Amino acid sequence: MAANLLTMNKPLQLLLLLCTQLFSVARAQPSEFSAIYEANKHTVKIKCEPAGGTTAFVIQRSTDNRNWQDIALQQIGTRTTLSFTWYDKNPSAGENYYRIKYSGDPTASGFSKTVMVIANKEKNWVMFPVPVKDVLNLQYRGLARITGVIGVFIQSESGRILHRLRCASNNSLIQVPVSNLGRGIYDVRIVIENEIVWNQRFVK
Repeated sequence: MAANLLTMNKPLQLLLLLCTQLFSVARAQPSEFSAIYEANKHTVKIKCEPAGGTTAFVIQRSTDNRNWQDIALQQIGTRTTLSFTWYDKNPSAGENYYRIKYSGDPTASGFSKTVMVIANKEKNWVMFPVPVKDVLNLQYRGLARITGVIGVFIQSESGRILHRLRCASNNSLIQVPVSNLGRGIYDVRIVIENEIVWNQRFVK
């Protein structure tokens, strides 16, 4: 009888072990990760607030979202409640992709969501306020004339489109209502003539 009970409990034991491992991985993920291009300095400001269980993380950059390069390493130790900020002073012109490679104690490891930032020395678009409350303001400050319809897309971290807006090319200030969004991290993307001209992450 005892042997039968042990045999019957094996699936349950395996399930509990799997849940424990998944929980360990989830705890090691950064709770906040953002990358914002600062045109006046031509730098990308990267902020990471690690969740409990993370012992170290590496900031990685890519220009094609396939080949990645380590650009910074941060050891955390017992300091699990601090926010870390790092500046990429040499972003490539155009699209830059960033992600966090994290590790935890004892074996948890993985990658954060990928953030795409367009680095352009011309200060074309600015976003305010950050964090956002009810309305996200996007202001065009470039000198070149916009020649196509402006498409604005609000996306979740997973890439799901939550809101889209089309505006005339002569709009220099676009106000996007976001009161229906819950607290969290989102991406805003501006598309003109099927080309992504600006992409940033914001916190609400």
